Amino acid sequence: MSSLTDVVWNRALDLESPVAAQRPGDAALLTVLTFHGLVMNGGLLNAVELHANDPVYPADAVVEAYRFFGLESAAGAIDNAVLEERDLDDDGREEAADRIDETYALEDEDIEHALEVTLTNDPDAFAPV
Repeated sequence: MSSLTDVVWNRALDLESPVAAQRPGDAALLTVLTFHGLVMNGGLLNAVELHANDPVYPADAVVEAYRFFGLESAAGAIDNAVLEERDLDDDGREEAADRIDETYALEDEDIEHALEVTLTNDPDAFAPV
C-alpha cells in the first residue's frame, strides 16, 4: 500500500461515521471497510442482516459505497443478498447462508487497489492529506 493510500485508509477508519467525513470518498471508504469487516467475520448474509435496519449504514448506502469504488461485483452480490434475505425463513436461512456468502469474493487487496485507482482518478473525492 502506498503511503497516501495508507493515510486515507487509516483516516477513514478513525471517522466516527460516514457523516463525519469531509468528502464523499472518505465516507464511502469507511462504509466499505465497515461492511467488509462484518462480511469477513460473519459472512455476507450475516452482514446484510445486521444492516437491514441500520440507520448509519443502510444497505442501499453500502451498495452505493462499493459502486463508488467500482467494486460492482461485490455491490451486486450485496444487492442480491439483500433481496434474498427478505424472503428467507428460519428453515432456509442456514442453507442459503453458504450459497450467499460465496457470492462475495472481495479481499482486502481488492479494496486497496480500488482505493488507489479512485485516489488517482478523483483525488478531490477525498479530504486533503
